[in-house]
Amino acid sequence: MASPLVIAVDCSTTAAKAIVVDATGALVGTGAQALDTQTPAPHWFEQHAPDWWAATDGAVQQALGEIDDRSAVAAICVTHQRETFVCLDADEQPIRPAILWMDGRADAEARRYGTQRVELLSGKPADITPGLYKLLWLRDHEPDTMARCHRISDVHTYLTHAMTGRWVSSTASVDPLALIDQATGDYSDELLALAGLHRAQLPDLVPAGTSLGPLRPDVSDRWGLRPDTVVVAGTGDGQAAGLGLAVTDPGAAYLVLGTAVVIGSETTSYLPSRAYRSMISAMPGQTTAETFSSSGTYLPTWFRTEFGDPELAGAPDPRLERDAAALPVGSERLLTLPYWNGAQTPHWNSQASGITLGWQGCHTKAHFYRSLLEGIAFELRMQLDGLEAARGARVDVIRAMGGGARSPLWTQILADVFDRPLEVCASGEVSALGAAAIALTAIGHFDSIPEAAAALARTDTVVEPRVAEAAEYARLRALYQRLYTETHDLLHSLHDLGRHDDTRGEQR
Repeated sequence: MASPLVIAVDCSTTAAKAIVVDATGALVGTGAQALDTQTPAPHWFEQHAPDWWAATDGAVQQALGEIDDRSAVAAICVTHQRETFVCLDADEQPIRPAILWMDGRADAEARRYGTQRVELLSGKPADITPGLYKLLWLRDHEPDTMARCHRISDVHTYLTHAMTGRWVSSTASVDPLALIDQATGDYSDELLALAGLHRAQLPDLVPAGTSLGPLRPDVSDRWGLRPDTVVVAGTGDGQAAGLGLAVTDPGAAYLVLGTAVVIGSETTSYLPSRAYRSMISAMPGQTTAETFSSSGTYLPTWFRTEFGDPELAGAPDPRLERDAAALPVGSERLLTLPYWNGAQTPHWNSQASGITLGWQGCHTKAHFYRSLLEGIAFELRMQLDGLEAARGARVDVIRAMGGGARSPLWTQILADVFDRPLEVCASGEVSALGAAAIALTAIGHFDSIPEAAAALARTDTVVEPRVAEAAEYARLRALYQRLYTETHDLLHSLHDLGRHDDTRGEQR
């Protein structure tokens, strides 16, 4: 019997990607369609929800155009950008553009409403990222929007509704909105009341891997698929990345080196902690514990854009990488606190800002660049230590993916700072492979999601830590860990001064 094929869609912040894979994880078709993001005000990030479906439709058709036998496709599963949502009216049309996960407008709401009780229920430390605080912003600043709001739809719900006609989503997909009680796996009446919502405005919840039914006839006809092609409930792109790297138990962790950086690992029960944010896992009975920092590849890209070769427009620069790699550990006594976009795990301080300490006349832009990479690595090691301490379990296996994983310099720095091997997957399809693992399990080809994940995952290289460099980084980390606390008050005063200047400018 021929191996079944499944379609996995990854609707991320920048693009909708679709892959067609067989049961070994081999890609037999790929497609991608870009997504535009609007910034109507500073720190606001929005998208038009219909673009999600248009891009997904285009990516799927492109991927299917590369295969010979579409009748072999048995299922489709979606993974997606998390925390992003759109408000729909009674005609199921967007009332306003969707608000993205990285949108910063709800900082005041996070500080005002992010109580210990809210954090305990949702499993998510107060921050601008969870959808709850943006919903509170809409309640307070756009009451007409909320008065007309018939449905709140995350990206997964929006896409699977377009495929099936049902308003159903996976618990793992909706959970990043911070409306679900981690202890029960159901909507929290307390959190819904805080946001001014009722259950009828939200999708019904099912576990990841549940069949949501067949494709709508018009969709199956357009894609040339069998009418009984099943749509399978997926999960967010972070949880899916863990599956795509076969991170399915507490002894392993996934490291996402994207615009933001994330360390994630599985726990067998909900253990509330500010050392990470808790997400309902795609695997039954488990919780995904994630650290998070918004200054990931954003930082080196920012540096290359502002100080690098203008012809490269922020793209990776082999000469800069080479010059930085030739420098010694510690960038000749430069130490960077990488809070260009505030601090997330474990400080959760949106007013924090970055520092580079130790400047001397001998330093070049290569020193600065390497110090940025080292600073992010120090932050990630601090987050990993906190995650391990809170769970009482050591992580022995770390698997990295994302754009930053393509930098040999950065992956070596990370291996040295972690002082453990770093398994690297350079593929851009890791989250989609996680969705494929869910789909293949749902149609019965594998007995469990962990079994499917192990069969599909790929590692390209293993970067070993170097003994002398790891020891030197350990000494530098001791200084790094003092940097935030010893500059905290000064940076807050600087932030307040800047806010005062902004206010005076508005008055003028």
